[in-house]
Amino acid sequence: MSKFTRFFLFFSGLALGLQAQDRQLDEVTVTANRTDQKLSHTGKVVVVLTDSVLQKYATQSVAELLSRQTGFQINGANGPQGSQQDVYFRGAGTGNLLVLIDGIPVYDPSGIANTFDFNLLTVGECDRIEILRGTQSTLYGSDAVAGVVNIITRKSSRRPIEGAVSLQGGSYGTFRGGIGLNGAIGKGSFQVRYTRQSTNGFSSARDTTGKAGFDRDGFRSDNLLAAISLPLSSRLLWKARGLYSHYRTDVDAGAFADEKDFTFRNTFRSLATGIEFSHRLGKLTANYSISDYSRRFVDDSTWVAPGAYNTYSRDTYDGVAQYAEVYHTLRVNKQLQVVAGIDFRAQNTDQAYVSYSSFGEYRSTPIDKDTARTRLLSGYLTALFRTETGLAVELGGRYNHHSLYGNNFTWSFNPSYLLMEKLKVFVNVSTGFRAPSLYQLYSVYGNKGLRSEKSTSFEGGAAYGTDRNQLRVVYFDRQIKDVFVFQSMSVDPYGRYVNFDKQHDHGVEVEGRLAIGKLSLSGNATFLTGKVQTKNETGKDTTFFNLFRRPKQLFNLTAGYQVLPELFVSASLRSVGDRKEQYYNGATYKTDIVRLDAYTTIDVYAEYRITPRLRVYGDVRNLFDQTYADQYGFNTRRRNAAGGLQLTF
Repeated sequence: MSKFTRFFLFFSGLALGLQAQDRQLDEVTVTANRTDQKLSHTGKVVVVLTDSVLQKYATQSVAELLSRQTGFQINGANGPQGSQQDVYFRGAGTGNLLVLIDGIPVYDPSGIANTFDFNLLTVGECDRIEILRGTQSTLYGSDAVAGVVNIITRKSSRRPIEGAVSLQGGSYGTFRGGIGLNGAIGKGSFQVRYTRQSTNGFSSARDTTGKAGFDRDGFRSDNLLAAISLPLSSRLLWKARGLYSHYRTDVDAGAFADEKDFTFRNTFRSLATGIEFSHRLGKLTANYSISDYSRRFVDDSTWVAPGAYNTYSRDTYDGVAQYAEVYHTLRVNKQLQVVAGIDFRAQNTDQAYVSYSSFGEYRSTPIDKDTARTRLLSGYLTALFRTETGLAVELGGRYNHHSLYGNNFTWSFNPSYLLMEKLKVFVNVSTGFRAPSLYQLYSVYGNKGLRSEKSTSFEGGAAYGTDRNQLRVVYFDRQIKDVFVFQSMSVDPYGRYVNFDKQHDHGVEVEGRLAIGKLSLSGNATFLTGKVQTKNETGKDTTFFNLFRRPKQLFNLTAGYQVLPELFVSASLRSVGDRKEQYYNGATYKTDIVRLDAYTTIDVYAEYRITPRLRVYGDVRNLFDQTYADQYGFNTRRRNAAGGLQLTF
């Protein structure tokens, strides 16, 4: 599909609001500045995916759902379940989007870029998802350079007991089943939910001949969520939440290369607890969480890929992350509110590798948790000022003390103006930072001389709309100094991580929704470009485009129609522009740059409510069976279908 056609389809069908954002201007959000606030009253670029929206994505993964939102490109979202999820948000590299679960940061300390694996969650655990675009390091600290995603888990009802059961199946032998119970305990509440997923899958690696007999890469996961909240007094509330997730998936040898007994297991355990003390002028909140991550790659010896060097290998990655915070929101008067707090992060990792070949056993130098560990202590203060005329200003600062990198300060300035409760103009200028991961510091590719990334971001735009019809246009510009880059063996026998001088990305986002009777139209578009500036081998400055795997244009369109009070149908179009990718060519031992073609897919969805508590639903994705790639040498899903039912009682 030509660029002109994609532009025409987008702007001719542009909805004034995104169906997947199905929000109202006065809906309350908590992510924007850690306090309850109407969407119309914040100058931040915030999207809220409510439970009613998530229900329409019951057949999809969290990564698939997010990939339809403005600014997201998630490689792996359209591959076999269990594929690695590389999240590029607003053009930023992986690791620049901070993920929260119930307001608490989650990330794998043993990973390359301190990212969170979205394979560890299903839509069934989510009550709503809040997406906050732009640099948010003043309120949320390290890694919140491009934005923040806050996944809020299922909430309990006020009934004594309530339950839900869901069953679904689909292409590739896919099954998903879930059961949940929740209810009230006196003035408190509880929640328990279990989800099982499995699929036969398809080959991750692409077989260009179609005759090589690549095997299917299957997937199986188990997720358990348990939460409780109890009022200790009329003003004091205690909360606790436990989350367990484990999955096993098959892995191939690489691009265009099959592997029949290579498996990956990932286990995530998290326990969080906290208190909330409410008073006449605000609320005091204290939280603590500890998360344990365990990843295992095992390439067995029962089948050895042609040309493989090792007959057996095992990689182990373990990490522990702790987080503690205390913050207070205070309403000074009708116009001024203050948010002040401190938080503490601690992380460590154990990592080891062993392999066997014709030369015998090889063991890498292990990474030990007593050595590979860091701590980060921060304090922040933000003032929120709003007048009755519609002017609002947010001004804040954060002081950070890192155990390796010393002191760092970030700030944000966010004025906005709301006219007649319909037209809002806003500007956000902020700074951010991102500390190197433990892997980037202590692995065989590590560099303890790495400097933290420091960013300066600007965004400005306007939003217009009512409860049903909305339009928002945003321009953003982000510059990052001392960018982390992996440099090849020309620097070190194994290659290593180094700092490049400066990364500069900027773009435009348009999103909206239009409701006409029973018809709802929606859409979003992202236009993006970026470049990196560094010095070449002769010491001269050089600049080049480096947003590999990230398209310059992204479009999403959705049309929905309420045929009957019980029957809803929709069709969605997703169009991704062409991209470049760096590919390591094992035949030449060099890195090549290849082009990934643009593609467009169309999905259809329908749901029917048999009773207020029983609904059936189904979808067909990639309706016209497009062949495309998000990653060179790897497959994506062809035409596939899924259907299911959900019963509440």
